[in-house]
Amino acid sequence: MCAQAAAALEQPARGRGASFDYDAFISYNHRDRPVAAGIQKGLHRIGRRVGHLHALRVFRDATDLTASPDLWGKVTEAMDRARFLVVVLSPHAAASTWVDKEVAHWLARRGPDHLLFVVSGGRLTWDEKTGRFDPDRSDVTLPALTRPGVLATEPFYVDVTEDAPWDPRAPMFREKVTDLAAPIHGKPKSELAGEDLREQRRFRRLRRAAVLGLALLTVIALAAATIALDQRREARLQQREAERQRNEAVALALAAASRDAVPGNAALALALAAESSRATPAPLWQATSALVNARSAFGEAPGQQAPTPLTGHTDWVNDVTFSPDGARLASASMDGTVRLWDSATGRQVGEPITADPDAVYSVAFSPDGARLVTAGFDHTVRLWDPATGTEIGEPLTGHADRVNAVTFSPEGNLLASASWDGTVRLWDPATGRQLGEPITGDPDAVSDVAFNSDGTMLATAGADRTVRVWDPATGAQIGEPLIGHTDWVADVAFRPDGAVLVSVGGDATVRLWDPATGRPIGAPLIGHIGTVPSVAFAPDGTRLATAGDDTTVRLWDPATGRSLGEPLTGHNGGVNAVAFTRDGTRLATAGDDDTVRLWDLTTAAPLGESLTGHTDLVNDVAFRPDGSLLATGSRDGTVRLWNPATGRQVGEPLTGHTGAVGAVAFSPDGARLATAGGDGTVRLWDPDTGQPTGAPLTGHTDGVFDVEFSPDGTRLATAGMDKTVRLWDSIGGLPIGEPLTGHTGPVYSVAFSPDGTRLATAGVFDDKPVRLWDLTADRLVGEPLIGHTRGAAAVTFSPDGTMLATGSANHTVRLWNPATRQSTGAPLIGHSEWVADVAFSPDGALLASAADDGTVRLWDSTTGRPLGESLTGHTGGVYAVTFSPDGTLLATAGADHTVRLWDRLWDANRACELAAPFVTRDRVRAYTPSDWKMTCRYVD
Repeated sequence: MCAQAAAALEQPARGRGASFDYDAFISYNHRDRPVAAGIQKGLHRIGRRVGHLHALRVFRDATDLTASPDLWGKVTEAMDRARFLVVVLSPHAAASTWVDKEVAHWLARRGPDHLLFVVSGGRLTWDEKTGRFDPDRSDVTLPALTRPGVLATEPFYVDVTEDAPWDPRAPMFREKVTDLAAPIHGKPKSELAGEDLREQRRFRRLRRAAVLGLALLTVIALAAATIALDQRREARLQQREAERQRNEAVALALAAASRDAVPGNAALALALAAESSRATPAPLWQATSALVNARSAFGEAPGQQAPTPLTGHTDWVNDVTFSPDGARLASASMDGTVRLWDSATGRQVGEPITADPDAVYSVAFSPDGARLVTAGFDHTVRLWDPATGTEIGEPLTGHADRVNAVTFSPEGNLLASASWDGTVRLWDPATGRQLGEPITGDPDAVSDVAFNSDGTMLATAGADRTVRVWDPATGAQIGEPLIGHTDWVADVAFRPDGAVLVSVGGDATVRLWDPATGRPIGAPLIGHIGTVPSVAFAPDGTRLATAGDDTTVRLWDPATGRSLGEPLTGHNGGVNAVAFTRDGTRLATAGDDDTVRLWDLTTAAPLGESLTGHTDLVNDVAFRPDGSLLATGSRDGTVRLWNPATGRQVGEPLTGHTGAVGAVAFSPDGARLATAGGDGTVRLWDPDTGQPTGAPLTGHTDGVFDVEFSPDGTRLATAGMDKTVRLWDSIGGLPIGEPLTGHTGPVYSVAFSPDGTRLATAGVFDDKPVRLWDLTADRLVGEPLIGHTRGAAAVTFSPDGTMLATGSANHTVRLWNPATRQSTGAPLIGHSEWVADVAFSPDGALLASAADDGTVRLWDSTTGRPLGESLTGHTGGVYAVTFSPDGTLLATAGADHTVRLWDRLWDANRACELAAPFVTRDRVRAYTPSDWKMTCRYVD
């Protein structure tokens, strides 16, 4: 059951003889929705008789629970109407208060009878003595199940961790769901399975008969169609309609699947959204929304996972490391083996190295890559030839307990090992002899050991919550222990230049230290939930990677302490180790899910590339009609020109206004640039030379907020603080007629209709803020547009002139029919502050809005529905937004002095380019009909 809203009335428990509306109620965390959905489908299907909709009546919130102020009451009511409770246990569920609350309610009302469990990740260990699940050895159990004596005996459960995507058609998963279904049906599993098999055969016979019947009908229809041309045409039309409906259904399903995939795999979500967009001749709004969402998630991810994990280990993978040249990857596992992988292809190289009869905790390459060292449960350190997999010499012995970590010095002439026996030992890797006495720093255990870049310092991580620094030449401790962690320290690493030391541990923090002084650097980095077992610096020292028991990997900027993008997700259990390649372009991770995963860190496609140069807020932005230039106007009094392809400024700033520049606009032929200023003037420029053309246009008695060219380029319209709209001859610079008056407050925005016969204006502090003018007669067209309850700051026509969009101080966007002057549909709601600008895409399909809340939103102009989540990146209000002439870019400008370019968030072709290298064809195929033709080129 997903986390629910609030506790409320509970229904009395039903008696033993009572009837029930549901055979089972599924309790799960929302992040386990795919598992719960698969279980529900399986329980519906297994044992289902032909003619019956479902074999069992199963309640799951996503399909059965309606919105209600008394949500908890609805939940308990549904639980009390169910015979069995099926609980999905996972690390997500273990962290959920509401899943625990549901189980506690069941135990209080019904006791442990009819309680079944499904494990979808993590560990679950039963303690027979106390009659409970052991909380110390289980990471997926709930608090309600860890109280002594809560359960009489170990309850029944199935483990479906390895059965993703939890499709009841898959044999192994169906077998496990049958285990669950049998007690609910009240039958032995063998009997239920036999009945299910018979019903499936019966269904297939009926389906074959139906298919044959349908085929016969089709033959008859085709024969009849040859008789009459009209009938053939009708059949073709029906077929096309069926294909259209099918394509739309597939597009909708892919869009929904994309939304579900965003949290765990942005590349897959992007691929599914691209396929959804291309499934219909014109993309459905749901497909475009999925594209924007997935593209945003992809841009926020600091890296993308290689298409397939490296599999082969049969137990947790404890450590992973790259060879110095990056060509090989070594992994160490609880299964007692070390495996070597080709890091380019992900294929295993040679046979596994059996390095320890029980478990291997650490593995490292020598600096020259000629040797491999391992640390094991058997208290030994072993050296190997990675080319042949043969052991070099005898094991290095001396430790009295398991060896947790092992590493070479930068020169390769020393080997350091750390053990649970509380010691660190130094070895000569050439002879295998121990050098000097053991270094004793932690009375309990040493978790990790690391050399600095020149081998003059040795750092250790201890179970006593301290980090210690040693002189490896003398074995003497350097300074006092580094104190700050509130739980055991799991891992340490030096920055490549040796000037910074980082440590992580059981207190979920990442801490930076100055190893020379022993003082902490900045505040702890916080983001993981639970123990952080591993940390690594990128080779250039600009990034940190951390591995968490919370199944995530995080990248950090150690200079600022900020997280770089969203966490990397993909492991189905805790992550134990991270390692960078020498060039820092890739990251390897190892986890409790028995896999090693590779991440490409060069794929970042950030949203909103920032153009900087202005020294004050940027009021407006405009593309040259050929897309070759971008003009921006700022409160710093300057106009700047940019190359949108490179993001670089072109030439010097255009200066001349004696106040803020409120608006910029190119002429239709791109030969002129008009700018409006707070000094009450309008100026014209040659954008190629940056020189003014003619004298300033004067007439407004206060600042000018907006300027626009007519579609034929012969006129200019300006909007001013003086409550007037003025028209000008753009060639001679003379005013045309009298100012247009009627607004009762400042006019912020003007827009010509595409045919140039109408002008729309919007004003603030105005009781009738949106007005339409007939330029053939210089008069108002009917009454002002009624709808906005406060002033309007922006107005624009759609490219075909059939729609008008306005942005208001009441945080809404409205769409209007300019012919009838009536609003079309409800206001577009999503912004939390005044909407400063609106813009249509060149094809009119999209509408963009910018607001003082610091966000940009995209909307489907036909339906008015939002497309994806808000676009964020600006650190202040956003005051201008416009599409490039070809519709591939969106430019925004704001209070943070920056202009941002957003790259094709809605474009399926761009989505394919970004996603295809990280998604396999089979992965996408799982979401499409078997005969569906996919359009992106995926990894085979």
